[in-house]
Amino acid sequence: MPTLERLVILGLDGATWTVLDPMRRRGLMPNLDALLKRSAYGTLRSIIPPVTSAAWTTIMTGCGPVRHGVFDHRYFDAAADQMKVNNSSRVRVPTFWHLLSQAGRSVVSLNLPATYPPLKVRGVVISGMDAPHLDAALSGAPGFAERLRAEVPNYSLRYFWKRAPQSLDELAENARLTAESFRGRAGGGLLADRMVPDWSALMVQFQNLDPFQHRCWPFLNVDETGIDRPRWNAAAAEVIRGLDVAVGLLAELAERRGAGVLVVSDHGFGPCLGRIHVNRILIEAGVAAVPGIHGRLRRRVKQAKDHFRLWGAKHDDPHARRASFDASVAAQFPFDWKRTRAFAPHQDTAAMIYLNSSARRAGAPLTTPRQIDETRAEASAALAEARHPETNTPLFPRIVATADAYNVDPAREGYPDLIALPDASYWVRTKLTRGQGWVEADPNLPGTHRPEGVIALAGAGITPGRTLTADLPDVTPTILKLLGQPIPGHVEGKPLACLADLPTNRQDPGSTAVVGPHHAPFEYTPEEQAIINQRLADLGYE
Repeated sequence: MPTLERLVILGLDGATWTVLDPMRRRGLMPNLDALLKRSAYGTLRSIIPPVTSAAWTTIMTGCGPVRHGVFDHRYFDAAADQMKVNNSSRVRVPTFWHLLSQAGRSVVSLNLPATYPPLKVRGVVISGMDAPHLDAALSGAPGFAERLRAEVPNYSLRYFWKRAPQSLDELAENARLTAESFRGRAGGGLLADRMVPDWSALMVQFQNLDPFQHRCWPFLNVDETGIDRPRWNAAAAEVIRGLDVAVGLLAELAERRGAGVLVVSDHGFGPCLGRIHVNRILIEAGVAAVPGIHGRLRRRVKQAKDHFRLWGAKHDDPHARRASFDASVAAQFPFDWKRTRAFAPHQDTAAMIYLNSSARRAGAPLTTPRQIDETRAEASAALAEARHPETNTPLFPRIVATADAYNVDPAREGYPDLIALPDASYWVRTKLTRGQGWVEADPNLPGTHRPEGVIALAGAGITPGRTLTADLPDVTPTILKLLGQPIPGHVEGKPLACLADLPTNRQDPGSTAVVGPHHAPFEYTPEEQAIINQRLADLGYE
């Protein structure tokens, strides 16, 4: 098969064959159906953990989180004692956008997470959910931004699924707005084609599919948790129909330009039965601790002082958000930090466990390698032994110790010491709330991530059929190979098997430097972090 001059990439956030296959059979996705009839397609396995920001960064770099540095939407800055929002300047390796640009080829990237601040490449990059607002997302391409606002007014960063719909009218209206946002994304892609006519790779990412499935999974009625309620089912199906319209517009663009089409998702989806309170498990195991009476009194005094400080700050800036002033981990998690040896401050698709060592925090209780090893083993055992109170099934069937699995020093790199993957039907809750149970239902989150996403490739010389199985790091080397570009030695993935007839030009591992210091030059302002944190909370990431 020949190499390609152009490639259209469709990023369907959270897309899964569990939904797409039934919707195709119901006649709701004729455009995707037509595309698949000329595609090799199959399953694309996500990374650990299968969370949006980490997964899309893997898709863009061909590397897993340990190498590219992004494990989650947020990261724990131990020196500042804060959870901070990840950004593109923290990605430690080049993206395929950079590699294509360095080869003199123009690119277009619309709405991808982990691309804010906008990447400095040849072409157009419009950032996605990690931009604090649309103006910021458009800031890297002012000429394109001006025309986008004028010609594609339905292009926005809005999200419509902040809770499970409470009425049919709410479901129908949010479905209409979501379908409109999909058309806006496609319209942005068509405009980019006109403004960057020499593009080699043009990618449009459809983020709103993910929160829709989080909040409306039962109304899709595709598995045993489905709700058979025809009018509600029909309203939910309009989101899928709207996505298909957008797919059709971009597939037509690819045909006009003689381009191949690559469809990818960052992870799949399935039903969610509730959340696991990971820090309650750690407290009961004795590796985390809450304050006694005197500690709680000291905390209340500190909170009173914080409230007074916040009142003064708000008095000086009435429009500022409260969250922008009070983001310390100590403020968010009421642990006794002198006795807490391990804790989980973030993540939802997995539990990110950090050891409270002196390498991370001054005055921490873990000071020797032996204490660190013993606590890591104790925390891992507590999570591995935790069982569902009714089914007796393991709550965390897989636990990854990053030091052992990846041969890194987690404290030095700022990485979690343990990544505990929950039972597939559950998300993780890290906030300490009232109650004692390890597991509780969450009616606002009936759907959750699964590792099994989708991939499809259409182009000259591709043999159609459901034949593909790939991993997320395989996307970047596949794109580079299709476009006739060398694959840098640091890339961990491999091109799709269906491209075996094309020559693979993989550079020597020493020929491409891994770039990007851990302490990146860009940081969000507190106000910007508050905006993004609220958006993440609206999307279900608490």
